[in-house]
Amino acid sequence: MREENQNPRGYDEDQTVPMLLTHLKQMRRSVPVNYQLKSDLKKQLLQRMKELEAQKKKSPDASLSKARKKLIQAGVVSLVVALAFGTYGWWTKDAISVREPKLLTLPVQATAEEVDMDPAGTQIAYISQSSVLRTLPLNTDQKPISVKLPPTEGKYSSVSWSNDGTKIAVVEHQNQLSRLWVVDLPTTYSMGSSRLLKEEEGVSYQAPSWSQNDDSIAYSRTKNGVQEIWVSSTISFQEWKIAEGSQPEWSPDGRFLAFVNEGEIRIMETRTGKITVLGKGEWPSWSADTQVTYTDDKGKLVESTVDAQPVVTREVPLFNSSTKKLIRANWSTKGKQLLLISHEEQPKTLVISLASR
Repeated sequence: MREENQNPRGYDEDQTVPMLLTHLKQMRRSVPVNYQLKSDLKKQLLQRMKELEAQKKKSPDASLSKARKKLIQAGVVSLVVALAFGTYGWWTKDAISVREPKLLTLPVQATAEEVDMDPAGTQIAYISQSSVLRTLPLNTDQKPISVKLPPTEGKYSSVSWSNDGTKIAVVEHQNQLSRLWVVDLPTTYSMGSSRLLKEEEGVSYQAPSWSQNDDSIAYSRTKNGVQEIWVSSTISFQEWKIAEGSQPEWSPDGRFLAFVNEGEIRIMETRTGKITVLGKGEWPSWSADTQVTYTDDKGKLVESTVDAQPVVTREVPLFNSSTKKLIRANWSTKGKQLLLISHEEQPKTLVISLASR
């Protein structure tokens, strides 16, 4: 049988492209892709298809040489390979995978502020039974700790771990009174202790955040419905207002302060006071010195690079996650471990999960 009967004219060109497009669809289902990269490569692929079709119309009866066919196929295959490698590189660099989907569950009345992860990403602290501070180790080298907080009639909330991992800031609410406590965790040589840093009537404290060197704490202060961010020194006990807003979060190097104001994530450069608006969201957390994540109004995790001009923002997918709406996500200082906090409807609980890059 002649070769042209075994392989009808145009077979290689007509069949190879659809097969590769089918392969691309299968890749998209199995691996999250970099959509900008995919778009660029797809344009190149479609352009190659148009060139091939135009060439066939000009010479409908002329068959391409074997060398020409192989050259076209090699070009198309190269595009697919480039897409595959680009997809793989993007996925391995930026993917966040949930590895402990339900590490801890708390009563539905608990808030997202009552849980925090230490900077090393090795243990979690949370409020239990309204007045007990507990730790949950994430590895076998540590033992859980229980600290009885000062016996008052107030309710404790807003846990924040210091950068050196030895102290935890806790907020207490009692009627119209708010207190900010610093808890020194027990060690082999110490029983641990609690000291009152600040107390004020007619206001509400929330969301404490330790500065880079643990020498001050930023927190939300609400009075008569007005939210402000204040800073208190843990050494001199001096205090000062720094901005309008809530949910402050220092960057690891202390250069920036992220916070929420009027439903928007804002970044203040502490040296100049310059403020940049990122977008709608809440609960900022730093994954690196210049990268901050937050949850948007749809419960998705968003990441921004704040030293780029303009600021680069993108949605970050969470793989193996069963939650439909994320409330808060907290990074360890090194940006490897991520604490996820979400509500679960059946049964109604606050679900704490652990993810990592």
